Amino acid sequence: MPSKPKERPFGLTDCPTFRPTPEQFKDPMAYVRSISENAKSYGMCKIIPPLGWAMPFVTDTETFRFKTRLQRLNSIEASSRAKVNFLEQLYRFHKQQGNPRVSVPTINHKPLDLWLLRKEVHKLGGYDAVTRSKKWADLGRLLGYGGIPGLATQMKNSYARVILPYEHFCEHVRNSPNMSPSKPHDPTLKTHMNIQSAGKSVRSSIGAGDDSPPSSPLTATSSPLSEPPDESDKNDSTRPRRSARQTSHEQSTPSRKPPSTTETLPPSLNGADSKDRRSPSEPHCEVCQKKDRGEEMLLCDGCDCGFHIFCLDPPLSSIPKGQWFCHICLFGTGGDFGFDEGEEHSLSSFQARDLEFRKLWFSSHPPSKANGDRERVYDGDAISRANAPDPSVNRFGDIVVSETDVEREFWRLVQSPNETVEVEYGADVHSTTHGSGMPTLETHPLNPYSKDPWNLNNIPILSESLLRFIKSDISGMTVPWTYVGMVFSTFCWHNEVRLFGSPPYDLAQVDRRAQDHYTYSINYMHWGETKTWYSVPGEDADKFEAAIRREAPDLFEAQPDLLFQLVTLMNPQRLKEAGVEVYSCNQRAGEFVVTFPKAYHAGFNHGLNFNEAVNFALPDWLPQGLDCVRRYQEHRKLPVFSHDELIITITQQSQSIKTAIWLNDSLQEMVDRELDARTQARAMEMDEILEESDRPEDQYQCTICKTFCYLSQITCACTTKVVCVDHVDQLCKCPKTSRVLRKRFNDIELQDTQFKVAERAEIPSVWRAKLKKLLSESAQPNLRNLRTLLSEGDRIIYPLPELHSLRKCVTRANEWVDAANSFLIRKPSRKRPRRLRGRVSGGDAAIGDEVMVDKSDRSLEDLYALVQEVEDLGFDCQEISALKVLTKDAEETKAKAKALLDTVASTRERDAYIQECERLMLHGSTLNVQVDELLEVEKIVMREQLLKEMEELNFDQLTITDIRHLLSRGRLCGLTLGNERMKSLDIRLRTGQVWEDRAKAVLEKPQRTLDELEEAAKTLPGVPIDPVLLETLVNSRARGKEIERQINAWMVPDPALPKPRVQDVVKLVSRGEKEFNILILQDMRRTVDFAVDLESRCDSVLKNRYQHNDESDVFSTMRQWHTYAKEHLTMFTLPNLERFEKQLTLHFRWLEGLPWYCRAHHAAHGKPILDDVVDSTRPEDDLPPTDEYFTCICNIPVRPPLPGTMSDAVQCDHCFARFHGLCAANGGSCPFCDHQHWNGTIHKERSWHFCYLPTILMHAPEITKNYSEDWKELEIMVHRVDRLSGVIGQFLSFASQPANQRAEYIPQVRHYMRKLYRIQFAVSPNPEISYGLDLAGLHRILAGQPTPVRMKKRRRPKFTFGQDLDKDWVDGTRCICRGRTSYLLNYPTVECELCGKLYHGGCVFFPVDATLGSNNRFMCPLCCLRKNRTYPYSEVRVKHIDNPDQDMYVDTKEMLDTFSKDIVYTKLPHPYTQTLFVELCRFTPGQPDSMAGNASTNGNGSATPTRGAAPLSSEEYLLPVNIKFIKLNINCNINCNINLRINLRFLVVLV
Repeated sequence: MPSKPKERPFGLTDCPTFRPTPEQFKDPMAYVRSISENAKSYGMCKIIPPLGWAMPFVTDTETFRFKTRLQRLNSIEASSRAKVNFLEQLYRFHKQQGNPRVSVPTINHKPLDLWLLRKEVHKLGGYDAVTRSKKWADLGRLLGYGGIPGLATQMKNSYARVILPYEHFCEHVRNSPNMSPSKPHDPTLKTHMNIQSAGKSVRSSIGAGDDSPPSSPLTATSSPLSEPPDESDKNDSTRPRRSARQTSHEQSTPSRKPPSTTETLPPSLNGADSKDRRSPSEPHCEVCQKKDRGEEMLLCDGCDCGFHIFCLDPPLSSIPKGQWFCHICLFGTGGDFGFDEGEEHSLSSFQARDLEFRKLWFSSHPPSKANGDRERVYDGDAISRANAPDPSVNRFGDIVVSETDVEREFWRLVQSPNETVEVEYGADVHSTTHGSGMPTLETHPLNPYSKDPWNLNNIPILSESLLRFIKSDISGMTVPWTYVGMVFSTFCWHNEVRLFGSPPYDLAQVDRRAQDHYTYSINYMHWGETKTWYSVPGEDADKFEAAIRREAPDLFEAQPDLLFQLVTLMNPQRLKEAGVEVYSCNQRAGEFVVTFPKAYHAGFNHGLNFNEAVNFALPDWLPQGLDCVRRYQEHRKLPVFSHDELIITITQQSQSIKTAIWLNDSLQEMVDRELDARTQARAMEMDEILEESDRPEDQYQCTICKTFCYLSQITCACTTKVVCVDHVDQLCKCPKTSRVLRKRFNDIELQDTQFKVAERAEIPSVWRAKLKKLLSESAQPNLRNLRTLLSEGDRIIYPLPELHSLRKCVTRANEWVDAANSFLIRKPSRKRPRRLRGRVSGGDAAIGDEVMVDKSDRSLEDLYALVQEVEDLGFDCQEISALKVLTKDAEETKAKAKALLDTVASTRERDAYIQECERLMLHGSTLNVQVDELLEVEKIVMREQLLKEMEELNFDQLTITDIRHLLSRGRLCGLTLGNERMKSLDIRLRTGQVWEDRAKAVLEKPQRTLDELEEAAKTLPGVPIDPVLLETLVNSRARGKEIERQINAWMVPDPALPKPRVQDVVKLVSRGEKEFNILILQDMRRTVDFAVDLESRCDSVLKNRYQHNDESDVFSTMRQWHTYAKEHLTMFTLPNLERFEKQLTLHFRWLEGLPWYCRAHHAAHGKPILDDVVDSTRPEDDLPPTDEYFTCICNIPVRPPLPGTMSDAVQCDHCFARFHGLCAANGGSCPFCDHQHWNGTIHKERSWHFCYLPTILMHAPEITKNYSEDWKELEIMVHRVDRLSGVIGQFLSFASQPANQRAEYIPQVRHYMRKLYRIQFAVSPNPEISYGLDLAGLHRILAGQPTPVRMKKRRRPKFTFGQDLDKDWVDGTRCICRGRTSYLLNYPTVECELCGKLYHGGCVFFPVDATLGSNNRFMCPLCCLRKNRTYPYSEVRVKHIDNPDQDMYVDTKEMLDTFSKDIVYTKLPHPYTQTLFVELCRFTPGQPDSMAGNASTNGNGSATPTRGAAPLSSEEYLLPVNIKFIKLNINCNINCNINLRINLRFLVVLV
């Protein structure tokens, strides 16, 4: 848990903290509304989201940049700034009076606080009052001067000398008719009043670098009132004061210049007028407003307004020297206070600034333990995390700083007159341009939090927020703003009626979208250090404003709208002393702070944090929003939006009753106010027009008070301005009758809209009135009326608390009516007729249904209870009387039935008695009420009927079901076994049950034999049976016989009949096994399982899904399948097996077609062939070996024998190739030279041609391709030999050209011939060609040619410069300067992209700054010389170290172009541009074009091959091949028809 101090500074109370449940957290507006009653009295509250809710931070921290505001803490506090402004004005006054360095009085060597002295004197009534009451000594003691003799005199004299003249001057100006600001003036003239009213933005647009009026250097440590004047003041005093005719824009006197643009000025000051008023030739006097006597016109250094020296009060005799300020500028010092613009930061740079500042500050200003209790207690103000660091404590080395320490230090710095701390605050960063920290549907549509209702981008447009009715996005209000704070950065006292703007603040033309209309605000901290908040509830807003005005009245006199500007703080302790309730809270990461309408709030940051805020409005805000509009109008501020337009938009877009209820009062006020304004306008007899479409906002805004006149405006043909009815006199000078009242809606439309909303708002009240009237008229209202009222309430889409009770009442009444109707309304019965004669069937349930035909299950007691219940429900309906009539009839029927039961009828009267009973039963059936006595009467009737039926029945023909039915009826009628017929029926039932039990036992067996079924189906005479059960036994036996017959037919098949399918047999066997236990069925099951398994295996083989897990050959296994099927499964049709056998036959045919198939072993022995092919076709072995002893046809080198041993090697006398003795014995001739090794003359085991193998491979059956190892071996052979064939074919094509037939290719030819010799079979694309024969012919030609003369490769000269020999300098460079100039240490460097060496940018004339953030490439001068390129940034000259001539330089370009062996010099003039000099230390000569032989010649002048001549590399003749099989037409000078046998001469080599 986060820790917090035991007690907050200033004794403040924390605002409430709310922790909503996940269910409560779903609806932000509903939750804020539910807590507002409790939280509104605090002005704000803190909301901690439930666990699991974590809003992601999506701002790109790398690209996010923002501007900051500079805040000087001790200039923000109201009293501190008021003091500075007062001293500034006092200084200017005395300087203007000719006393620029009046000294500050000191008492007991302590400077007198003039501002505090004046403030206390004013509290006591002023100078005269203090003097009369002799309070000067008390004042001195109050200011801290005790025990000083003559204190009262010193205090009085100091006040009279320094302060009193200024006060007299101020009073005189206020009372002077000429200097009064309320004096009428011409609005078209450039006057001080017009400038002030046109817009203070003239001052706000001045940049930080502009000149400004001289500010007072008064501080707590340096005061011009106590120091001698400096030289600059002397110069100012002797400098002539400019008059209107001496004005010059080049004067050195600093002055605040007006802006160059005219956008912020009123139309009367724009255009040519604004230019004319700047002209020094036509100044206007502020007092008389005349332009004459310019030589006596004095211009103010603050506002540039003119004054005749004789119009001033008191008048001046001449133009004063030095600076001069008019009374308005003199009194308005500090009136344009605001935060200056800071630097642009990224989050990382701002974080570094904050962290460094905190470390330095708290290291030099460690918190004192005496400042408060250092112990910590823990609370739940933030989401707790196990082992998480305490967010309320920071450590800077050994210094521990708590939140309380930061808070105390902040307020100390704010109130400190001696320490000026300047911090930066990234406030009001527009999310529309910089991006929101929360995901939005535009930026992160897939993020679920982009749709979260607590996402600040969504809160203003939620269903219950009124801001969703605003037609445009308002930055900071409906679109969030972000805030990046650092330690001590602050947001000053304000409520949501403030104005924001870029510093310095433009108070007249500031973007009105930054005002917040007293709305709610919600602030969320994404991450960072704590933010401390202070709040004043809205109900104390007036107290707060009065307190801060009392604290600094001068500030509010100069700036009445000071609280709009968010630039003023006041200590919470002072506010509490003034009776203002102040609350606080600490906001941490992941927490919300909600402020309520009209509540003032302020705060500061404890370090770097990132917050985001937006506004919203609930319906209860409407009256406060109207108050805010009125306040805007009073201060002539630009509102955010039109309050009236918002109300009209709500009426147009929301037609709900709920909206009408909270909107009605505001709409009524708006309509009444608008109609009153129109009545006032119509009294002026002006014309009226109606516009049915909206205008832009600026076209219905009052020019004077800035309020929006959405519903109606007053305009005139002479101007484009509009005004409200209150300022109609200030619109223009035309007669009032010529002006026009422009209406958006006519009166009837407004009244109709109000009537509809009021009518809609009254719907719940009207409904409640109807309900009240209905309940008051009768204690038992009619149910029909109650139902009608409930239906009306359901149609009202508004919560009605009474509706729940009414619904409950009507629902209970409807339930009673349904119960009553169950007695009153008889539903038609679907049961069988009462009287059934003859044979019946069915069980006991049927008996019960028949006996209790049309009987009601509602007793007479239920009827009595229902009648009694309605007496307590309290409603009336027609069913009540009908139920009472039914009750009476039922009672009479009960009495008659009881009388019949008590009567004993004789035999003769028995029929009449029964008839009477039947009549009573018939009447009782119409009652729909069960009467117990009537049931007894019914039994008597049923017993008589049953006895008559049994007399007519033949018991031998009855089934067991009939007997059960008759016995059940008899028992229900009261007949016992004492009755003869009942007894006879009971005996027959017992014998029938024995047969029934035996039959059911057989049928219940899971498998039964045919004998059991036949035994159970036998019946005895006189024994009642169940026909259905007997039929089941007979049918089951017949099915078993049929299955047995069918299986026998399949086991001994008739050749004339078709064979059954395996699926049909399986289906029949499975069906039979479920019922019967037959021996032949089990035999068929085993046989068909084998058939199914074999079919499945064959199918998997055909579909290439079979997995062979045995070590045996898969095709041997398949043969066994075939054999088994022929022997045991001939009775079935096996389609998979038939297709499998066809594939198997094709496989063995294919296998026999392989050239290496052995018929003796019935197998293909292809493994040795595959090994030879694989070993001879390796791609990495395409080049010949470099060992010169590899001359034999085998792959083993023919090396000399060991000393003292004999070698069996022999040598060809044509090609001089050496062979092992064993290799030479095979064929007896040189395989390289003798073509008989290749044309088939010498027999080989593998005497086939490769070109047929791909055809064999492709024509293999599918089963072979999937399962045959022989096919896989063949596939490898074909692919590998095909590649080798292509390589050899390309080589032969290359060597077929006479120019390419060189002896150095002999090793390559032999290498290919070795491969083909080992493979043995012929290799070529078609059978008409043999690559072995072609290679042998090429070998004979090459072996008889001399080795060609080779060209020696050209080589360029190489240079070694001095920098190549140097070591890296201390800064890692190896530069042109060679490290000999110490001041270049740490100079900006650049790296060469080729050699990687570092050079000083200045040394190589490279613009290092140009490379920042770009992709400029750099090649150093040395690499340019070596690459024979021109260095682009300067000339480069090379000086040889051994050439002393100053004008001779090395021509590297010529040397590189000619591959020179010697140094080439050139003479150059003195350099005339940027030139680099490089020292050449060493030089490696080049190699130009020349012929060089590497072969010796014999006596005949022909070349003799030299052993070991290197062949060409494979890149010279191995071309890429993309065709599998190619046909080469080789045109080579090889005589393949030479039938020459070359004998080998055996040599004995002795070593």
